[in-house]
Amino acid sequence: MSDDIDRMIATLGAALRQRPDYPYHLVGLAEMVAAKKHRKRAFALAREAMTLGRDDPATIMRGRRLLASLLPGYHVPMMNDARRNVAWDAALRRAIRPGMLVFEIGTGAGMLALMAARAGAAKVVTCETNPVAAELARELAARNGYADRIEVITGPSQKVTVGEDMERRADLLFCDIFADSLLGFDPLSAIGDARARLLAPGAPAVPRAASLRVGLAAWADHDRCGTIDAACGFDLSPLADFVDVALLRPIDVPGLDLLSEGETLFRFDFSEARFPASERRSIACRALKAGKLDTIARWIRLELDAETTLEAKPEAAALFFSSPTLTPLDTPIQVSPGDEIRIGGSHDRHKILTWMEREKSGVP
Repeated sequence: MSDDIDRMIATLGAALRQRPDYPYHLVGLAEMVAAKKHRKRAFALAREAMTLGRDDPATIMRGRRLLASLLPGYHVPMMNDARRNVAWDAALRRAIRPGMLVFEIGTGAGMLALMAARAGAAKVVTCETNPVAAELARELAARNGYADRIEVITGPSQKVTVGEDMERRADLLFCDIFADSLLGFDPLSAIGDARARLLAPGAPAVPRAASLRVGLAAWADHDRCGTIDAACGFDLSPLADFVDVALLRPIDVPGLDLLSEGETLFRFDFSEARFPASERRSIACRALKAGKLDTIARWIRLELDAETTLEAKPEAAALFFSSPTLTPLDTPIQVSPGDEIRIGGSHDRHKILTWMEREKSGVP
């Protein structure tokens, strides 16, 4: 398959090179290569085209559009997120001691690896499954003077081995592989495997734990986005079951009013190597004020260490790249201060579901 791509690039590249608008059409070739799932080759071709066509705005914009498609869209806002950066930098400075060998899962474009090297780690071994992100992480390490201390492995952490990729077991694990839904990137499998195979006994992890928090909420957009019954005089009720049970929204979602504090539904301690294959539990949320309860708000909380947490709790005017998810209720209910509502949840290590238990307790 690689030989076929090489032949295609050589043949089409030679034909395009005769054209006066070669750089623009070279991006087109990169798009074809990307469509065939050769992202790293597409990345290199697009950058070559943008260098050759640096005076042509159309080439630059076409190239940037392709490059943006090769890297998950959350990378730029994540790496620009001052709240996240300050918290992680402080936690890594506290955790890392001179001479440490540290291991990271999922470096992305390498921001946390750079922080770890700057904090004094003798060696940072990290891995990344996206080949474009891995190449960028190597480039950024070199650009910032840490090429000799940061080693980026292209591939999953489960393929990393002591004696081949790492000279010994690591003194510290760190990772930020937590989706907005907490478990979307399968962090439990990766962290459990790393602790069992790649970490020295008792080695700490940053974060030390991660939780999914839930709260009661009234959402002004519930009737438009969270339910469907009838519209324009038509019965549309069969569509009700197609409403997503986890609607992703920005942290400052307009019109969302939390009616309770957040409660921890699930918490995972990363000093452990084993996690439950599945769990189902419920917790009580107490309403702090009156309102129409029509939505369960969920968000992740990372305990980086004993001093620092990062939490995507929905708040007006908050700035954070991570987002809460909203579970609209089919049947909203009116709550008063002091009412207790039980929220149920389950996970299978990959997905988390939440719901409101049928009975409302604590109501006279």
